[in-house]
Amino acid sequence: MQIIKKIIALTRPYWARVFAGIVLSAMLSGITGAIAWVVKPAVDEILGNKRYELIKFVAIGIILLFVVKGLISFGQTYLMKSAGMKLVRDMRNRLYRHILDLPISYFAKESSGITVSRVMFDVDSLNSLISNVIRNFVVEVPTMFVLIGVALYRKWDLTLITLVLLPFIALSTRKFGKKIKNKRKEAQRKLSHITQNIGETIVGIRIIKVFNRASSMGDKFETESQRYYREGLRVVRAKEFTNLSIDAITGMGFALILLYGGLMVEKAVMTPGDFFSVLTAIYLIFGPVKKVGDAYTTLQETRASMERIDTLLESKHEERGSGVVDGFRESLAFEQVSFSYPGNPHPVLNNITLKVEPGEVIAIVGRSGVGKSTLVDLIPRFYRVTGGKILLDGIDLNDVDIFSLRKLIGIVSQDIILFNDTVKENIAFGRQNASEDEIVHAAQLAFADDFIRELTDGYETMIGERGLKLSGGQRQRIAIARAILKNPPILILDEATSSLDSVSEALVQKALETLMKERTTIVIAHRLSTIRNADRIVVLERGTIADIGKHEELMARSDTYMRLYNAFASGE
Repeated sequence: MQIIKKIIALTRPYWARVFAGIVLSAMLSGITGAIAWVVKPAVDEILGNKRYELIKFVAIGIILLFVVKGLISFGQTYLMKSAGMKLVRDMRNRLYRHILDLPISYFAKESSGITVSRVMFDVDSLNSLISNVIRNFVVEVPTMFVLIGVALYRKWDLTLITLVLLPFIALSTRKFGKKIKNKRKEAQRKLSHITQNIGETIVGIRIIKVFNRASSMGDKFETESQRYYREGLRVVRAKEFTNLSIDAITGMGFALILLYGGLMVEKAVMTPGDFFSVLTAIYLIFGPVKKVGDAYTTLQETRASMERIDTLLESKHEERGSGVVDGFRESLAFEQVSFSYPGNPHPVLNNITLKVEPGEVIAIVGRSGVGKSTLVDLIPRFYRVTGGKILLDGIDLNDVDIFSLRKLIGIVSQDIILFNDTVKENIAFGRQNASEDEIVHAAQLAFADDFIRELTDGYETMIGERGLKLSGGQRQRIAIARAILKNPPILILDEATSSLDSVSEALVQKALETLMKERTTIVIAHRLSTIRNADRIVVLERGTIADIGKHEELMARSDTYMRLYNAFASGE
């Protein structure tokens, strides 16, 4: 009952088509039963009474019946399959939008391969839920009852001999169905590993090549592929064993009818017409029986996919908050903020207290791994603090609507994310309704306009996945142009000039300095120029604030800052 309720809930939006398909299915069942019914009068009249001139009329009637049956079958199949395709389309759209609303922490713990596999392969298997499972049940089950009725009417005792075997078919189908569900679930899990492997290979192809790991990566992929092949083969084996058991029982039933029915015709207990009518009905019954068995095994496979889809859908959305903010006017305050990543008891940040005023430029420095990026990730609420609170104009960020909060924030990070689209669309990602002039102006401020115009199609040039057709410095400047176009009151620059050569850095630094005016900017910095020009410098050490001050003050009193600054200077 639980799975029936689940199927009804999934397919409810498509029941107009499904219902039309059911009506056609009823007609199809009636025609199939009619074919079995007319065998008796045809055989008795033509063979029994030797009226061979009627054969041509019977032949024409059979042709008409099969043509009508074919037309109805076409309509019924089209309706069911189109409903199945609509289900796949809508579920895929629903899952994608659900993924967009998941918190960053979900993607930190769940592999991309598993997520892609659920959206693509698991959802695709739902197509068979309507086009195979429901279709076969609504077509074949009524057909079975119609044919059983014809057979019982013609010769009930002969028919019962065969029907005794049907429970054995049901038991074998149920037994193998449970195995199929578990094996399909495992096969889909292994398929997600393959998907993940392909994705990682495409992203890391340069690393694979420079370290000469193509051969070992190929071996690893073949191992994963072999595991999926073996699991898939187990699914095929279980399904075919189901079909084998149905075929064997069908053969036994047919043999019993031939032996017992032939004996009854020989003793004149029944006419040849009755015998052939029952024989035809029983023969036609076992076709639907096998299809229902197939539908049951397909249902078990689909159940495995539905469980994996449910696991994704049950993942909680980001907590959105309700308090709408429309600007940044007073301060951004960290009050004894602590943070630990899910599943890790050791805090990355501990007791951070910091107040940022509007228009300030704050540089955050510290050795790698002290929590600089984690600290700025808390501002757009990619993660929620595990201790203390962050206040924006006196409002706790946990209570702020995330959409209104993120409208106030622009980010340029060292991990540049661009999309496989045109240069123009990547810059316009910063503001959806920006005009072409505004896009070009943002590019000019980021000193990207000159190189963009030299590209093959200028602003309409496709930049490839993750912008791989561009150099690192070019990608960085497009990312900066995107942030400039958004024009937010709060800027987060996570080593935003790290990929630029000295000439490009000087140009972009000037653009950033213009952009920073009357704007709050929090910079994770390794560059000397950025550090010197900051209003205040926050020194992080072991997840806590070791010191805060201007450059000259920290050089005079902080050994930690002096060592960091000298390391930056020697690195440059």
